[in-house]
Amino acid sequence: MNLLNISALEIAAKISRKEVTVTEVVKFYINRIKNHEDLNCISALFETDALEQAEQLDRLNMTSKRLSQFHGVPILLKDNLDVKGYVTQAGTVYLDYIAQESCALVQQLESLGFVILGKVKMTELAFGLSGQNPIQGTPLNPWSKKQLAPGGSSSGSCVAVAAGLSPLSIGGDTGGSIRTPAALNGIFGFKPSSDKIVSSGVVALSKTLDTLGPISLRSEDIFELYPLLSNTQIPLLRDDLNELYYLSEEDFPYPLDDEILQLWNKLLKELTAHGFVLKKWDLPTEFNFETLSNYTSTIIAYESYLYHGKDAENMQNEMWKVVRERVLRGKNISLEDYQYAIEQRTLFEQTFKNSLVDSQFLLLPVSPIFAVELDAQDTSFTHVGDYTRPFNYLNAPCFTFPIGNNSENLPMGVQLVSYNDNDHLLLEQAKLIVSRLGIQPEIAVI
Repeated sequence: MNLLNISALEIAAKISRKEVTVTEVVKFYINRIKNHEDLNCISALFETDALEQAEQLDRLNMTSKRLSQFHGVPILLKDNLDVKGYVTQAGTVYLDYIAQESCALVQQLESLGFVILGKVKMTELAFGLSGQNPIQGTPLNPWSKKQLAPGGSSSGSCVAVAAGLSPLSIGGDTGGSIRTPAALNGIFGFKPSSDKIVSSGVVALSKTLDTLGPISLRSEDIFELYPLLSNTQIPLLRDDLNELYYLSEEDFPYPLDDEILQLWNKLLKELTAHGFVLKKWDLPTEFNFETLSNYTSTIIAYESYLYHGKDAENMQNEMWKVVRERVLRGKNISLEDYQYAIEQRTLFEQTFKNSLVDSQFLLLPVSPIFAVELDAQDTSFTHVGDYTRPFNYLNAPCFTFPIGNNSENLPMGVQLVSYNDNDHLLLEQAKLIVSRLGIQPEIAVI
């Protein structure tokens, strides 16, 4: 039985047709996880509970009772989500409380018939985009035999999907933490607008900016799952969403690697060839990537210290020095500066929306670099957030999709963004792009 390189929806359809049982599917992925422990992306495997869930779902399937179109599909969770009876580590080694209740999202997933396979590793406290975690161990980017950055903070979420350890996973995005690892692992990821997916029962980095979202190998899984989690209906595929804004090279906040620039220009040509009208996005006078990125960083730092400052100041807690310093930096941010960043947010959201006058969508890169070797001070990823953090501040929904690989076979993706609360039309536009360009990535060969 081979369940690789097909969608979660196809797996569920096989279960529905009784070509395979939920138990067989779950065992397939448990075995695959065990066979690829070298990827170091799993923080906890719920083997016993997952098999019990599978048996229950099999009994329902035998009576043709399906809980949703995803009935019986395994899924992995970022380890800042509470699952009843398990420790929520959030990438740390000092958090050791056992969750008394599952978070709201986990309860939703179980009600839809998903099997919770386990939890995946992440950047400590979700504070970093490289995916590096020297305390717990950094997941291995499956596209290289070397230890290259998996992208973070949803590192394990994306590595697991890219390596075929699960057809779907849940990640979180505060400054680019779904988009970056999705791009570096050659898969799909979606960061919704805030509060579209309920986030209660999740260890926070910044409650103002934290956003949960799905990650998948096949785009149709996100298009089908998101409405179920958010009570948002995605309209039927239209063929008249042909106009797109794009960020021109002269406005890039940081230069792209030469091969990424080649892939970017190739994508623009392909979009034009497939009937899309591309328009250069004119940045509003008030709009500056660095300014918005700094506002984002101010909010993250202030709120991370609010939630985790005492733990960071307690030197008995084993923490990566880099993350400890990032949390403690928030102590020096004044309440006035924090409140000003919050107040300006609404104004910039409206400015951004007004700038998308002819088209509701903007296409731009995710990362200026491919996965690179990690360094102790985590400086090699300094400029990755230049492309992602501003859109957390703008509360913009963002859909990341792969666009190709470089000469060393390392993948890269780009992001399609829209204004706050326009998630449904953004996904419709993304569906049209993926359909016309025939984007169907395959798992990394490991």
